Amino acid sequence: MAQLTKEGTPPRLALGRLRFPEELESSFSDYYFEHSLPFARFAIVLAIVLYALFGILDLFVAPDVAGKIWVIRYAIFCPTALAVLAFTFTRWFKRAMQPTLSALATVCGLGIVAMIAVAKPSVGYLYYAGLLLVIPWAYTLLQLRFRYATRACVAIMAGYEFVALWLKPTPIEILVNNNFFFLSAVIIGAVAGYTIERGVRTDFLQRRVIEDQRAELAVHNVQLDSALQASLEEVRRKAEDLQRSRARIVTAADAERRRIERNLHDGAQQHLAALAVQLRLASTLADHDIDKAKALLDELHQQVQETSQELRSLAHGIYPPLLMDQGLTVALSAAAKRSTLPTKVEAVSLGRYPTEVEATVYFCCLEALQNAGKHAGEGATVTIRVDEDAGGLAFEVIDDGAGFDPQRRGLGAGFLNMSDRLGAIGGSLHVESAPALGTRVAGELPLPEGSPGAAVASGDPTLVAQPLR
Repeated sequence: MAQLTKEGTPPRLALGRLRFPEELESSFSDYYFEHSLPFARFAIVLAIVLYALFGILDLFVAPDVAGKIWVIRYAIFCPTALAVLAFTFTRWFKRAMQPTLSALATVCGLGIVAMIAVAKPSVGYLYYAGLLLVIPWAYTLLQLRFRYATRACVAIMAGYEFVALWLKPTPIEILVNNNFFFLSAVIIGAVAGYTIERGVRTDFLQRRVIEDQRAELAVHNVQLDSALQASLEEVRRKAEDLQRSRARIVTAADAERRRIERNLHDGAQQHLAALAVQLRLASTLADHDIDKAKALLDELHQQVQETSQELRSLAHGIYPPLLMDQGLTVALSAAAKRSTLPTKVEAVSLGRYPTEVEATVYFCCLEALQNAGKHAGEGATVTIRVDEDAGGLAFEVIDDGAGFDPQRRGLGAGFLNMSDRLGAIGGSLHVESAPALGTRVAGELPLPEGSPGAAVASGDPTLVAQPLR
């Protein structure tokens, strides 16, 4: 295939050279044959017609040798040309096209040379003009390539020189004159033939380059289409994940509202209702039994403290007061003290961050800590690390407990909850675990512009499970 140069332009033929490398020359030969065959047939038909019509002039120009000249015209050239014309319709002509047409041009020119040899010298000078027609016909109309047309013209010139010098000696002034015009015709024909073939070869190269570029463009379009389909599939998958995530968040929110309502109804509301009844009783007793009223009020004081503690515990499950007042380090340290496993917190030099960021990190760490308490086993220890890095906040909860195989067991609802929390603000979650090698839960999320030490960052709400290495 034709290749582009470094500058992106089609390759060019070297000046004075009319040949490609072998692998390209064969393709050019096929191209030239397909495009030149109709014109070659037309040139053959035109030569037969003109060669035959000029026979009429033989009766007036050379009546004494008209019979011999007609033998050359009608018994040699015309049958030969008709045979070549018929040969062009066979499947063998493609391989022999140029040599066959070159031989036909040679026969055509040498036929006129033979007429010059047969006729009287004065008459032969008139037939010489026919040679000046054969030269451009061979170089242009017959579709001969430059080297084959040149071979035919050299053979014709040699034949003419042989006749003009040996068979029918020609006066020097006429010989020089004829050779001048003969050579001029050959030069003009050669230039025309060279220009035509070079143009055809250049056109062939450009067509090949265009075809190659079209093929490359088609391949590129297929690749782009594949990439687009892959991107659309990825967008579709993420949209489905987002839809499922939203459904889980809505379900979780509904469940949490029901839990809070149930806890309020079963706990604080019952306490408050009992307090109201006892307060009415204390009010009644105050009128006639002050001692019992005081005892009841002391009991009510204790119940108010219990109710207050229950409300604080309920509020702690919604949003920890320590997190709101003192930040991640203090809130996580408090959660670590309540853990059933020995837990160490490494979260020094942390500043304050937007509420949604701190809540996300806190509850994700709390969820991972609770998972470790359930599954890590006795004797396991837990480490919580939180650090600000490259415009984002990263955390990890690592235990050295039993671990599990994420590929076989999959990830439970707790991990999905963490992934949903992180994904809601552009973060991502990674889980690494292996049997007997513990579990590492890591997450990162971007910090909004204006947060302490943070730059705007973006994340992909993905949940990635990997075996621990």
